[in-house]
Amino acid sequence: MIRFEGITKKYDGKPVVSDITLEISRGDLVVLIGQSGCGKTTLLKIINRLIKPTSGRVFIQGENIFDKNVIDLRRNIGYVIQQTGLFPHMTVRENIEIVPRLQKKNRAAIAEKSIALMQMVGLNPELFLDRYPYQLSGGQQQRIGVARAFACDPDIILMDEPFSALDPISRNQLQEELAELQSRLRKTIVFVTHDMDEAVKIADKICILHQGRIAQYDRVEAIMKNPASDFVAEFMGRNRIWSSPEFIRAKDIMIADPACTGADASILRCMEKMRLRQVDSLLVTDKAGCLQGIISAKQAQSQGDKSAPVFQVMQKEFETLSPDTNIVEILTLMNRHSAKALSAIPVTGENRRLEGLITRSSLLTTLSQPYLLDGDTNTMVYKEGLPCTF
Repeated sequence: MIRFEGITKKYDGKPVVSDITLEISRGDLVVLIGQSGCGKTTLLKIINRLIKPTSGRVFIQGENIFDKNVIDLRRNIGYVIQQTGLFPHMTVRENIEIVPRLQKKNRAAIAEKSIALMQMVGLNPELFLDRYPYQLSGGQQQRIGVARAFACDPDIILMDEPFSALDPISRNQLQEELAELQSRLRKTIVFVTHDMDEAVKIADKICILHQGRIAQYDRVEAIMKNPASDFVAEFMGRNRIWSSPEFIRAKDIMIADPACTGADASILRCMEKMRLRQVDSLLVTDKAGCLQGIISAKQAQSQGDKSAPVFQVMQKEFETLSPDTNIVEILTLMNRHSAKALSAIPVTGENRRLEGLITRSSLLTTLSQPYLLDGDTNTMVYKEGLPCTF
């Protein structure tokens, strides 16, 4: 959708951004973030040619933006800034409709669209359309700024720290509303902020800039779990993932090598294996590693004929987890079945192939000791340095 190729911008010979190459996919909300002076706003303004780069090219849908008429380019890109940019001498309606009217669109359609946009940003059109910006609160003005950006139904929307001047409650509300809007409309949004909490809350991908260069560009979860450098780890916050538990998955915290047995093994052999592995149950798998059932120590001990194969007595109906199930859902499931003493849940992939096991004790250990990702081994480790093998 948007592709930067070797973008550099210099002022008085000093680079603000240096050799930036990245691609933003259609429908993604990408956050540009970094310390003051890192070049994030410069990079944003190059997209709609408010700033001309010293070198490099930018493509939108494969077309070089510097070959396009600049007015046409900007009219097809929504733009929201920190100060809202509303014209104080115009009503809310006139502010929203200014670009569609310049494009000479049908007036009835424009009026209908304005009402829909007001409803989209949670403002009553009958109460607010004919007011002036000074008659609105800061949060209301920013909502109008968002509505105006959507007025021409652009494919791309640029947002330059749009919520940073608002009080915490209004800011939180607008962040949630933007995330909800994006889930429905799937616009390509480039959003500049200096607030990592805001970035994590709304972004599909985050581009962290450092001294005018890309320090890391990836999905939020990937950066949290595998920061590319010490700078990224410190900037994100080394244990930030614990403030966003939906990014902690079963595959991150499961026991990767749980105790297993074949379906034809005798009950006596299973009891011996449980004793040696110091576990109270075994997962029963076939030769392909697909989960067939579970046998507990209590079940095994209650059987009269210990030479019988385990498949005759194993439990065949039980809960399982996907590797991508997040820790919040795992806790909910554990709590829901607490009365049944559900102490372990297998993690299975395609065709019920066994991937691992989540136990109550391993879950409690995970919750009590925040972990990090070891970049050398690509495994989760506790902050004390102990490997996450439970």
